Amino acid sequence: MDQQYEEIDVRTKIDEYSSFINTTLRPQLESAVKAREDVERDIKEYESLQSKLCKMTRKKSESAEKVPMETLADLGHELVYSNAVVDDPGRIYVHVGMGFHVEMTIEEADAFVKKRIKYLENELMEHKTHRATTIAVHIEETLLVLQELGKEASMEQRENSDDSDDDDR
Repeated sequence: MDQQYEEIDVRTKIDEYSSFINTTLRPQLESAVKAREDVERDIKEYESLQSKLCKMTRKKSESAEKVPMETLADLGHELVYSNAVVDDPGRIYVHVGMGFHVEMTIEEADAFVKKRIKYLENELMEHKTHRATTIAVHIEETLLVLQELGKEASMEQRENSDDSDDDDR
């Protein structure tokens, strides 16, 4: 009778661990990976801005007067662009986070972008990567526990079938 309860208990634990992986750990991992990908996207956007700022600095140094600059403006998630003319290319608006844009000179924007990229790469990206890695390790450890429980359940099942064969004799 105790063996039957042990077998049911092992099956229950297998179901609980499987459910935990599917309902808790996998969604957490997906969320952590998405957060890391968002940081990677932000880094690429700031690097693109940094490249554009370098071009603007070169153009500014070549011409002493304010010359309007033609450019393409991204209107939405790199899907829709529009031609634009910047009357004073010496000042631009930079997204600084949380929906705020700040007017800066090219030099101020360049300094801000360098600091922002450094922060994103050295602090935020490390944190997001560490979180995703930790969750992945938890999934692997839980799968190992499941594997061991599965072995235990199959051993108990074999023992029970051996015992019933002995009883039949």
